[in-house]
Order: sequence, then C-alpha cells, then structure tokens
Amino acid sequence: MGPVKLFLVDDQVLMRQAIARALSVTDKYEVVGHAANASDLIANAGQVNADVIILDMMMSRTSCLEAVQQLRQQGVTVPILVLSGDESHFNVKAALNAGARGFVPKRSDLSEMEFAIDAVAKGGTYVSPSVAESNSANQSAGSAAITSEVLSPREHEIFILLAQGRKNRDIGAQLSISTRTVDTHRSNILKKLNLHSNAELVRLAISEGLVNI
Repeated sequence: MGPVKLFLVDDQVLMRQAIARALSVTDKYEVVGHAANASDLIANAGQVNADVIILDMMMSRTSCLEAVQQLRQQGVTVPILVLSGDESHFNVKAALNAGARGFVPKRSDLSEMEFAIDAVAKGGTYVSPSVAESNSANQSAGSAAITSEVLSPREHEIFILLAQGRKNRDIGAQLSISTRTVDTHRSNILKKLNLHSNAELVRLAISEGLVNI
C-alpha cells in the first residue's frame, strides 16, 4: 500500500510548507497538491487526486464551511480534515455538520495529526480528545453553552436572518422595523452569545442546524 496522498489548503504559505515538510519526513504521507484558498480548491476540485484534504478553518474569501459543503454538493467524496485555532464547540459542530470528517486544533502535535489523517483516510471520523474534553467540561460548568436559546423570539428571528447573510436594512424592511433597531438587536445578540462578528454568528447557526450554507 502506498503513502496517503494529501492536499493542503491554507492561505498562509509558511503553514502549508511547515505541514508538508513535517508530514513528508516519513514515507507514510505524500503531499500531492496545495491551494491558497478554498475558492481555488473548489474551482479545481475535479483535479484533486488525494486521499485526504487538510483544510484551514479560517480563510479569507470562500469560508471553510462553504468549501466543505460545495465540495460535497459537487460529489467530491475525499475526506476533509479541518485544522483550526478556534476550538469552540460550535466550530467543531459546524465543520462536521457541513461534511468534514475530522477536526484537529492547530496546537496539536504531529503524532495527533498523523492519527487524525489515518482515521479519516480509512473512512472514520476524528475529533481531538482535547477539544471534546474541554467543551464537555465548559458545558458542564455552564460557561460555554453558547446557544440561540438565550435569545428573545425577535432576537432569534433576526439571528436567523443575519446568519442567512441578509443585510440590516433588508431585515428592517422585512420586519417593519428601522435599520437602527436591527443594529441594536444585532449588538444584543452578539453580546448574549459571546460572539464578536457575523462570521462567528453564521458558524453557530450552522452548528445548531438552523441554516444551511
């Protein structure tokens, strides 16, 4: 049996080179391609001859989650392993719900990366134990149970519309409220859910199965 063929997607050249060099030390893996962003990966998906795609969670242009879902819609069945510096539980759920087969924190060591690659290459799934344990502990303490359930009915309605990519003025027109009122609701939503951007809001909505990409 030959080496596991890998395709790396990360907008940081140094990160791609570092991962490729680290994994190429042994004969177990062969890096057969690179892409600087998810859009390039999607555009050339038919030419990706790999056993595993390693995809960075945080990229400019097309997001990781959009890329995973679009690849699945195109019929690309190559298992996808997501790397992320953000280990929040809604990032993990969003990645897996979109169609990724594994999730590994960027702080993981090489041995865990190899274990994750081998697991998804063989048709399994992998979530780093450190992520699972941390999220379980935080949820038990009630400190990381980020959920839309804390929102009022109006806030929840606006939460969904924002997650669908609707602009504030369009939301205001649809709900017959002012844009300023929508702005206020958005600020309250982000504060209640401990989020800092619309991108985080979208990932949470996807992880809870409230919207599709």
